[in-house]
Amino acid sequence: MQEGVTITLFDKFEIRKNGEVLLDKLGNTRKTKLFLCYLILNKNRSVSHKELFELLWSGEEYANPGTALRTLLYRYRALVELEKVTELYDSIKSSRGCYQWNQELNISIDIYDFESYSMIGLNETMSLEKRRECLTEAISLYKADLLPESASEHWVVAKAAHYRELYIKDVLAYITILKSEGSKKQALELCTRARETIGYNTLLEFEETLLTDGQQSEKTVQYERMMAFTKQNERDIEAAKKILEVKDNVDTAFVCDFDMLKEIYHLQSRLLERTGSTMFLTILSLGSNQEKELPTLKNEKVISAMLECLKKELRCGDTICRYSDNQIIVMFPADSYEDAQKIIERIKHSYLKSYTREDCMVVYQIKPLRNAKE
Repeated sequence: MQEGVTITLFDKFEIRKNGEVLLDKLGNTRKTKLFLCYLILNKNRSVSHKELFELLWSGEEYANPGTALRTLLYRYRALVELEKVTELYDSIKSSRGCYQWNQELNISIDIYDFESYSMIGLNETMSLEKRRECLTEAISLYKADLLPESASEHWVVAKAAHYRELYIKDVLAYITILKSEGSKKQALELCTRARETIGYNTLLEFEETLLTDGQQSEKTVQYERMMAFTKQNERDIEAAKKILEVKDNVDTAFVCDFDMLKEIYHLQSRLLERTGSTMFLTILSLGSNQEKELPTLKNEKVISAMLECLKKELRCGDTICRYSDNQIIVMFPADSYEDAQKIIERIKHSYLKSYTREDCMVVYQIKPLRNAKE
């Protein structure tokens, strides 16, 4: 029976049809592969060009980010057409300013199959036979961590942790079923395989000890207490995440007052020590290019227009602060002074183009910030 097209993201990124590897040349173009993987991992939503550009070219400056993204899409579609993979001809949908993986495709993607099987397998209201069947399928799909070659990418980290935790839950649930049926040997084998797959895990190690230790009474009490603490920690960390995760428009730079800017800088300086990156501080001064200064009302309109321009042009991790009546501070990372200057020049050009004022002048100064070690 033909398998059709399948996409694997556990252990490695791979596209197959009836067992044969397809589009293997994607591995030669790292950004194209990351572009595709990101859309697949976020297939339930449209991803803006800005988000994709920041993801793939973080810290880099391009005159036309849209062109760079279209080039990646062209490369991918060219490979698909070259190998005549008809199932993927319409795999990426494009709309105004966004791309999205086509959810209507009849293609098996291992991470989503894994989640579906896990959802049923962990549902204690389902029949034991159905749970056993789905847990077996889920566990077999998780061969290794998500996209290990891209494990350092920030957007992979959270997803990888989610799937890893889900896999551990699947294994522990299946071990519980096997023990209830008296299949101790099979449970021990599963536990050992799981530890080989993900490495060290306290719960799996404890479970393995329980399965091999003849004196289990004391260990069982400890294990039950550990499981109780684990479940409580899971509830607590989810509650903490809800409190900490700010509901904000993440497509724009962050605007704050000067006191908050200082706190952000203190934190950033510590991060810079670890990453070796450089943070730049810019002061933008707006005023009249004539002898007479702008009146207060006009000046406020000019400042407001520049704030809107900065929010639009900067990235969501950058910080903006009103410093005085006619000055704005911007704090942002860049690889070099030249790159920082290009960013500010781009903003200045965009502002003067969009908010034309013959009597308005924009002057700026850029300085690198010291990190904590310096």
